[in-house]
Amino acid sequence: MSQDLKRSGVTEDHLKDYGITVLQPRNGYRFSIDSLLLADFVRSRRGDYFLDIGTGCGIIALILAKRDHSIKVAAIEIQRDLTEIALENVHLNCLDGQIEVYGEDLIRVPEMFPAGQFDHVVANPPYRSSASGRLCKNPQENLARHEILTDLGQILSVTRYALHPGGRVSLIYPADRIVRLLSHMHELGLEPKRLEMVHPDPTSQARLVLVEGCKDSGEEIRVLPPIFLN
Repeated sequence: MSQDLKRSGVTEDHLKDYGITVLQPRNGYRFSIDSLLLADFVRSRRGDYFLDIGTGCGIIALILAKRDHSIKVAAIEIQRDLTEIALENVHLNCLDGQIEVYGEDLIRVPEMFPAGQFDHVVANPPYRSSASGRLCKNPQENLARHEILTDLGQILSVTRYALHPGGRVSLIYPADRIVRLLSHMHELGLEPKRLEMVHPDPTSQARLVLVEGCKDSGEEIRVLPPIFLN
C-alpha cells in the first residue's frame, strides 16, 4: 500500500468468498451489497471485454476478473482518490493484465474507445437526484450516490455507444424506479432480457432490481426468482 493511501485512511478488507482483498476509504465512499449483488448477477462469456462505469474502488471489476481469467475490464472512475485506490487494488490482487483503470469522465468514452468495442457494460449508477433528498456529509459519497456528475440517461447513452450489436449491459437500480430504468433502456435499444428483484426478506417489498439488457435485440424478458437478503 502506498504511503499516500495509508495517510488518507483506508481499510483493507478480505472478501474470502471472492478470493480478493479490497482497499477502500475508511470514511468516504465504500462499496455496499449492491455491488456484490451486481457482480453475482453478471454473466460473462469467455474472452469478454467489459466496461465498468463508475468503478469506485474497483470492486466489481476485481470480482469479475478473479472469477474468469479470460476476460478483460476497462474500469472508469472520475474521482481521483478512488481511481488511485482502484489501481492499488488491481496490483494487490495481481490482476494488472486483466484490468485497466482510467481516471476519466464518462463523457470521454467516445474519445477513448471505438464505437462497439465492448462485449459487456456493468454499472451501479447513482440512484438519487441531486435536487431531492439529503446529500451525504462526505463529498465522495455525494458524487457516487447522487446524480451530480452524471445520470442514468447519460450512462445508458454511453453504454449504447460502447457495446457492439448483441452486446449486453448489467445494472442495479432502486426497484421503485424500475419504470424509469426499463423505459430508458427500451428507448435506446438496450432491450431488457433478464430481471431479478431483490427483497430485504420474503414479507417486504423489493428494494432493488437487477437488469440485463442486450443491444438491438427483440422484446423478450425473463423474470428470475427473487432474491431475499435475510
